[in-house]
Amino acid sequence: MSTKPIQFYDLRLPALGEKAWSPNTYKARYALNIKGLPYETKWVTFQEVHTIIPEITKTGEAPTVPIIVDVEKDKVIQDSFKIAKYLEATYPQTPSLFHGNEQLHTSMQEKFVTRLARPLFCLVVFKVIKATGDEDVQSWFQKTREAKYGMPIEQFAGNPEDRIKEIHEGLKDTRKTLTETPYLTGSKVGWADVVLFSQLKMIDSIDKALLESRILDGTNGEKSLREWYERMSQYE
Repeated sequence: MSTKPIQFYDLRLPALGEKAWSPNTYKARYALNIKGLPYETKWVTFQEVHTIIPEITKTGEAPTVPIIVDVEKDKVIQDSFKIAKYLEATYPQTPSLFHGNEQLHTSMQEKFVTRLARPLFCLVVFKVIKATGDEDVQSWFQKTREAKYGMPIEQFAGNPEDRIKEIHEGLKDTRKTLTETPYLTGSKVGWADVVLFSQLKMIDSIDKALLESRILDGTNGEKSLREWYERMSQYE
């Protein structure tokens, strides 16, 4: 196991201070936590991603976070899923993320990203914009998002009630699964759990009351997702 802490680059919203919130960086953070690997967090803002990260990765790829720098092994890994695969291969003596079935966890990741990533982000996008910095930074961030989504941010966000319906529909199968097993693929926590937990933690970090009152419990009061969410808190 590494004796030198891994350097982990996370995304900072100035209004939140040094508090995690991004679902993408959460995934890498929880992977490190589950494996019990020592790491230190390096915080960067959205704008710093474009200046600091290229100097570290030196790949010419679009700068994004998370990245990790495994100092002891002189390795730089970018992208949460690539980080998870790297940690799994490099530190096999630590708790597994895939439990011998990477394909299953990958398919569940794709399902959660397809069904939940957008409606969840839509619920908090205006609060994220306000948290990015001063008015100039907020304007820059909004314009870059609108260019990415190809529409005004108001159109992207849509009606919150419609988004909440989408989220509950996307979680139906998951709630049923969690009535039968403590984690999404069985008795042990794995990458699929990390992906979903990270998406929900974004809402928790930005608008905890919204998560508690409108998302964790099912439309008929089912508690399986809430109970799983509480189990996952041990990996924070």
